[in-house]
Amino acid sequence: MSDCLIIGGGIIGMMSARTLSMAGSRVTLLDQRECAKESSWAGGGIISPLYPWDYSDLVNDFSIASQMVYGDLCAALFEDTGIDPEYIQSGLLMMDKYDTPKARVWMDKYNINIQKHLRGGVFKDVAQVRNPRILRALKSDILKRGVEVVEHTKVDELITENNVVLGAKTEYKNYYADKVIICGGAWSSSLLSDDNKIFPIKGQMIVIKAEIDMLEHIVLDQGCYIIPRKDGHILVGSTMEDVGFDKGIDKKVGDELLAFVTERFPQLEGAKIKHHWAGFRPASKTDVIIEKHTQLEHLYVNTGHFRNGLSMAPESANRIKDLVC
Repeated sequence: MSDCLIIGGGIIGMMSARTLSMAGSRVTLLDQRECAKESSWAGGGIISPLYPWDYSDLVNDFSIASQMVYGDLCAALFEDTGIDPEYIQSGLLMMDKYDTPKARVWMDKYNINIQKHLRGGVFKDVAQVRNPRILRALKSDILKRGVEVVEHTKVDELITENNVVLGAKTEYKNYYADKVIICGGAWSSSLLSDDNKIFPIKGQMIVIKAEIDMLEHIVLDQGCYIIPRKDGHILVGSTMEDVGFDKGIDKKVGDELLAFVTERFPQLEGAKIKHHWAGFRPASKTDVIIEKHTQLEHLYVNTGHFRNGLSMAPESANRIKDLVC
């Protein structure tokens, strides 16, 4: 029997497992597939909300707190696992919406300054990581810390008695723990009441190859982003599609994303799409849900991060640790 049972092995689940393990808890983590192969893997890796003034104070406060520790976190993961998350403080060039009254109020509130650029404003402190690499590093790290990771194991239902959650039932066996934490991303609602409804919003992305250092900054314009990687790959995304769990990709969307990047950077004309994929963001009709469950004892929820799971993960894990411990 574990101290904590975490359901969901994305960035939120694994970061929560790491933080709880470091606090002395015995942790078991269950994932219905392989850890970190859904939303966490599919995203862009920007350590910031895209237009932060459009989000709640909760999202901003957790994102800013996480930004402050991300560099040290990635350095520690690299040292402990030998896997480089490729944390790069590349800055974000925003081509639109950065000089609106709403944006200026937000920048004054959080004491954020921008650098003027011929094509917009640069938020110089914004960083990025390479999603698959930080996720592999996190998995390696929590395994070394003694977290029991059980993959390809779907939770069918919670085990409850007199409104107390005792564990989780799967096809193969029951898992018991003192505390249960739901970190299931877009799939969380299968274990939660309608009051905490989480639903998937699909995003499609592409990657192209360019010369190394062709682009200096992450670029954001009209809701889409361009992310230059260390090795010259460039990610372009992303759509916002309320289509349920349909992970199909549309060639027309890929062509539109390619046109988006080449219109802004003609030197990329002729680039070919190397890969085109989709993922599901965990959206909520309210806000991020990081709480002790209001009706069931020993149940905690850490989900609904929408587009900001990666940028909020360290502080979300800290909050769950504080609630649980």
